[in-house]
Amino acid sequence: MSETSNLPLWRRIIGFARFVGRRLYADRCLETAGSLTYTTLLAVVPLFTIALTVISAFPMFSGISSKFRSFIITNLVPDAAGRVVGVYMRQFADNADRLTAFGMIGLLATAILLMVTIEKSVNNIWRVRRQRKLLSRTLTYWATLTLAPLLIGLSLSLTNWLSGVTGFGVDFIKIGPLILVVSTLSLLYLALPNCFVPRHHALTAAAITAVLLELMKWLFALYLKQFGTYKLVYGAFASFPIFLLWLYVCWVIVLAGAVLSATLSYWHNDGWQWDEHHGTRFEQAIRILVELARAHQNAQILHIDELRKRVGLGVDATQLLLEQMAERDWVESNRDGQWFLAISAENIRLDQVFELIVCPLSTEEKSGLTLPLDKAKTALTISLQDYLATTSALSQPASNAASIADSGSSPI
Repeated sequence: MSETSNLPLWRRIIGFARFVGRRLYADRCLETAGSLTYTTLLAVVPLFTIALTVISAFPMFSGISSKFRSFIITNLVPDAAGRVVGVYMRQFADNADRLTAFGMIGLLATAILLMVTIEKSVNNIWRVRRQRKLLSRTLTYWATLTLAPLLIGLSLSLTNWLSGVTGFGVDFIKIGPLILVVSTLSLLYLALPNCFVPRHHALTAAAITAVLLELMKWLFALYLKQFGTYKLVYGAFASFPIFLLWLYVCWVIVLAGAVLSATLSYWHNDGWQWDEHHGTRFEQAIRILVELARAHQNAQILHIDELRKRVGLGVDATQLLLEQMAERDWVESNRDGQWFLAISAENIRLDQVFELIVCPLSTEEKSGLTLPLDKAKTALTISLQDYLATTSALSQPASNAASIADSGSSPI
């Protein structure tokens, strides 16, 4: 893949958008959004109760519980269902003080169930196969459940302070929720996947997702205002299906942002043009090994971000191939996400790479495919070192010709 694209910008944008759409469908994000909607419906009460419990534990946040409820209803609940949800939230807050230890454990377990589902969905989007260790996951969940309410409480307290001292609190109220949503989504896309995520990719996807959520909020309110037939169908229960539909659309947009965060690395070198059939995966694996072998010759180790740029791949595809080759002890990584060859390039054969990435080239049963498979395996029975020497020899005449043309001298 060349470093500079020959395609016009508009064709790159359209092609990349189609690639993101295919990934959104292939990762079954629409079905996952339905599952998360149901889980959120069960966990919204525990999350709200835990948030109020955390906020009430700090004297500096006393007196802002009503503002906390209005903040949640204004920014996370559609207007048509806000009144009903607000009544239930008030009841939940009144009953939170009477919870027993077992009741709080049950609420905490339900909230953790939602977070486990979200983490699993994000890791599937990033093609991550290895899950975090139990201690790391516990710390992540604890930080999310405790820091998120504190951030909202701090933002509300800061708003009160700004409105009282400078008089600019009203302007902050308008942009504060958007900043909070962008920050939350950035942390979600950056911290939840168990792999390296470029910070600017997570921030870009979070900003686009936040704008889409605001646009969806406006369109949703416009739809409910113009088409009020849902009240004739559902009557007094109209708030419930509206709230479900709101949650579902929100999760679709959030998951689409996760897909965008995972695929932004394919924009570099037009990596989105790679086909995803097995033959291409074999070529990608060979290119990764070649780059690692060249870095090994130069006594270098490559970070996965630098490696995927050299190969012209996305971070997720590069990570998946590296993990497959790490199972064979061909490559290793350090804690900083830098990769290197673990064995000599002479001990890695191309047929072994093909069998690992694509399929075995041998069969125990005698059939018409036995001879072709044997021939294919024989053709690939060369070491990575020999292949590297061959490719270097093929590129040498071209480089010599280029240097001769630049110098203007004769080859003789």
